[in-house]
Amino acid sequence: MNLIYLANARIPTPKAYGLQICRMCASFARQGARVTLVCPARKQPLELSKSAHAYYGVETNFAVEYLPCPDLFRFENFLPPLLFTSLFTFYSFIWAGYAAWAVARQGADVYYTRDPACAWWLCRLGLPLVYEAHSIPHRLQKGFVKSIGKSPHLKLTVPLTDGLASELKALGFDRRSILIAPDGVDLSLFQGLPSPKQCRQELGLPLDQSIVGYVGRFQTMGQEKGIPDLIKALSGLPESGSSAPVLCCVGGPFDNVPYYRDLANRVGVHPQRLICHDRVAPNQVPYWIRACDVVTIPWHWTTHSAYYTSPMKMFEYMAAGVPIVASDLPSLREVLRHDQNAWLTPPGNPQALADGIRTLLEDRARADRIALQASRDVRSYTWDARAHTIMDRLTVSAGKAADEY
Repeated sequence: MNLIYLANARIPTPKAYGLQICRMCASFARQGARVTLVCPARKQPLELSKSAHAYYGVETNFAVEYLPCPDLFRFENFLPPLLFTSLFTFYSFIWAGYAAWAVARQGADVYYTRDPACAWWLCRLGLPLVYEAHSIPHRLQKGFVKSIGKSPHLKLTVPLTDGLASELKALGFDRRSILIAPDGVDLSLFQGLPSPKQCRQELGLPLDQSIVGYVGRFQTMGQEKGIPDLIKALSGLPESGSSAPVLCCVGGPFDNVPYYRDLANRVGVHPQRLICHDRVAPNQVPYWIRACDVVTIPWHWTTHSAYYTSPMKMFEYMAAGVPIVASDLPSLREVLRHDQNAWLTPPGNPQALADGIRTLLEDRARADRIALQASRDVRSYTWDARAHTIMDRLTVSAGKAADEY
């Protein structure tokens, strides 16, 4: 199978979507597909100047092609935010059309994208499409999504969650073309990890204190991912000198770290109990997770977090064998089960978050049981398993189409 993955996004990027795209390209290639990732050629800062393969630490078993694309971000500081956003949205739509026309000439067996504008153009050009849905967009792009669902060229729709699948069905997508596929994890990164103590020694973390961990971006699109709640929860955990639990947040960006430190001071958390670290390479993430006693997903309830998201950190936490305290959201409950493979707490409730963390820190037998079950469950959520399921479904669909013909 010749598969072209069209990404209307900067690659590489420190944001999670870039890693997810490249992990899937590598996994499709391991399943036997000939894969080409096509994306815009945008100017990169020095720290992102590596190849996508080197930056994400993925195999070089797929090709990456860059199409010309003027970088509008150089005008961002000179235009009003609303005008820049409108201009960028319009240009992204135009580039998607140009890119779809460019890849159409390559004659792939299937075209894969998670971008609504690219998917719309690919359908308009009559190309066999797999659309991976990560959200339900608003306004004009919602119209694109509706149009995609009615196209005879749509071969498969891959939403991350059941919530997304339900909304796609409501928009007119044929339920027979929908395959729910949560995100995944590369289990090889978690094999043979050192002990928690050794990880702490290598990373320079405290050896004699419990560590509550959070791995991932601190904010997304200007919205907090729950770190303020974690700081408030930390103030409710028992403190007894040097053995007081610490909070270790890894991922950046650092724009709001001064606010986090000020908040910690206001709620009575000693500065040494809050450790913030910038983004680390994907192959280093397992060490940071393994160094923790408890790891967290302290999200608030939003439409996106409750129904659309399938966080890669959740599967990484599970693979590392560290007990998870997470917000009780429908999207997370599709994988996590309270007091079985995680401890779930009401979203936006720092006291409940503190109680959940305390439960797992004090009851190590329960924590170990939960972590063990999570490490067993995650075996079903690998990138290779996800790619295999998608390609198997495509093969079956192609066979049915041939029989009908």
